[in-house]
This record gives sequence, C-alpha cells and structure tokens, in this order.
Amino acid sequence: MSLLSKNNRCVLNICLALVAGGLFSACLHIPDAPSDSSKITSVDVSVKQFGELKESPLKINSDDDAELIAEVTPSKFKNDIKYYWYKGDETLGKGSVYTITTDYMASSKKIEKHIPDKLVIEDNEGNRLKTTFQIVINVPPKLSTETKPEDGEILYGDSHTPILFSWHSSDRDESGQLFHTLEIDGISYNVGDLQQVQQSGFTMGKHTYRILVEDSLGDKDSIPEKEFFVIDSLEGL
Repeated sequence: MSLLSKNNRCVLNICLALVAGGLFSACLHIPDAPSDSSKITSVDVSVKQFGELKESPLKINSDDDAELIAEVTPSKFKNDIKYYWYKGDETLGKGSVYTITTDYMASSKKIEKHIPDKLVIEDNEGNRLKTTFQIVINVPPKLSTETKPEDGEILYGDSHTPILFSWHSSDRDESGQLFHTLEIDGISYNVGDLQQVQQSGFTMGKHTYRILVEDSLGDKDSIPEKEFFVIDSLEGL
C-alpha cells in the first residue's frame, strides 16, 4: 500500500453468486475512503547546529558541523520510507539525516559539490515526493584581539577626559553590514558599524570592557573582557 498521498478513490466491489433455480443474488460492498491522516502529505527540511533545530532560514555557520534533517507529515511513517539527498541530478546521500562537515564548507567549490538542494522520499511502491530548498553557508565575522585600551593599560585623566575605544572586525562573506556592541563596566552600548568610540565620565580606578560583533545573518564573535585603570593626571605627576 502506498504511503504517499493520492486523490481519494471509492472502489465498488460487486459480488454475483449463482443460486440454484436460476436466481441471482447480488452483494454490494463500498469500503471507507482512505483517510488522509494515513498518508504522507509533505516533507520538510530543517537545519540542526549548536544543539538548535531551525526550519527557516536554512542557514549554517561554517565554523561547526551541521545536520540537515528530513521531517515528514505524519511523522509516524518516517521510518517506512527511503530518503535521497540531491545536488541537481546527482545523489549526495541517503537517509533522513545528511551531515555537512566543516570541510564541505571550506571553499565555494566544495560547497557547490557537497551541499544538497533537493530531497526526494520514496515509499515501498516506488511513489515519490520531493522538496527543493536553499542552504546558506555563512562565514561568521571575526574580531581582532588587538584593541584599545590594551588589557591592563593605565590611563591618566579625570572624569572629563575622553578615552578612545577602538577595535577591528572583518567578514569574509562581505554580504552585509556588521553591528557592534561595546560593553563598558557591564553596560552595553550599540554602536552600529563604528569601530572606534570616545567615551568620558570614568571614575578613578579599574574599569572593564569588551567588544561584540554580529553580522546580518545573526552569527557573532566577541573578545574576552579586558580591563584598564584610570588614574588622576595630577597624581601621576
């Protein structure tokens, strides 16, 4: 019996029995129409990475392995069918899970060769159902560890003295804008695409800061928290 959904059909079975004396008796049986709930009506693809399952967008961070997971509706038939992953007309793998390693994402050539764009499922009667999709491989942004102030740096001034915070971030994708967050003494400041900011109002003593960057697809990078010290300029003389 096919597991893939088709148009409902009513089948009329008529039984004719010859009875002695030339009499005929007819037996009429109309079976129930098959229920749509007993058929696979759809197949979808999700991405699993960093322990999270996402249906949309199908985005993969190139820093870690990921899995493409096929999900059929109703799910009770998921083990009764065959799964085929394709890139165009070429079969890349079989099974309900397709693993994408970091090596598959190492270059545009490997991405073109190893990342599928179509899933076909097949039941025991050879009936097929397919879905096409697009996987986005995103290289996350990177922050340089060289920032200002340097970790442990002593700065002379008072609460009116502006202190320069500077850093450098980059993104090999160059697919969109980078957004930065500057955390000073535990308070976050959204500074957009800026890579340097001047800030005053610091009391004497130790302070901390760190930088976070996020690209337009939500992948992030950050540096460990650094500290600096503000000392009154008169005391430093």
